[in-house]
Amino acid sequence: MINTIRAKLLLLLLPLCIATTPRAETLIVGVDAWPPFRFVTETSVSGIDHELWTLLSQRMGFKVEYLRCPWKRCLKMMESGKIDAMSGLAWRAERAEYITYTAPHYYSCSTRLYVLKGMSRRITRHRDLHGMNIGMVGGSAYYPDFDQDSMINKKSAKQEAVLPNLLLEGRIDSFIGTDCQADYELSSRGLNNQIDKALFKPGNQVDLFVGLSSNSGWVNRKTDFDKALKQLREEDFEGNALKLLSNFSD
Repeated sequence: MINTIRAKLLLLLLPLCIATTPRAETLIVGVDAWPPFRFVTETSVSGIDHELWTLLSQRMGFKVEYLRCPWKRCLKMMESGKIDAMSGLAWRAERAEYITYTAPHYYSCSTRLYVLKGMSRRITRHRDLHGMNIGMVGGSAYYPDFDQDSMINKKSAKQEAVLPNLLLEGRIDSFIGTDCQADYELSSRGLNNQIDKALFKPGNQVDLFVGLSSNSGWVNRKTDFDKALKQLREEDFEGNALKLLSNFSD
């Protein structure tokens, strides 16, 4: 009888033990296509940022769930707390109102403008952009003078991959982007013989950060993210990521 009672008690306690077994928390990360940082398909996400999230999740003990969304919509979802985090974020004061930026940054790029082959001298200073049709990604930030200049005709697209096509079709005069992404895009598509960089260099460094939605509970782990990112920078994450580019293009 006593053994029977013990067995029944064990059966009653078993669900409780299972329920209290700790599980890895899930971080919902908003992603859009931005090669070589993010290669996004319906079934997979890869690239430099995926490598970053894999390392962070391993070191901090969480699971990553990707939510695919256009860049501008991703930012809106960060604002409302519908997603927890994004990577590839340039720091902007207006974004910092709803995004908690981690530190340090994990990658650095520069802003450049791109034109048709042989037209590099068409843009030698910022003022040359006035009255021109400049392609850009909606919701993106490039450099302050460009972002705030209402005399530039800015033509928004959802993704960078569309911009070279618009230029080649004559629908825009130039497009703006970060060199670490745009250079890769042009090289991988064999467009270096059709598109040039403009001579004008805004001269800014675009540092890329991981951001946490200020309306997400994950913001409470900012210190843990900062610690892990600092370790990755000390281990030369950026340099190691460059070595992976040949694998991404295979």
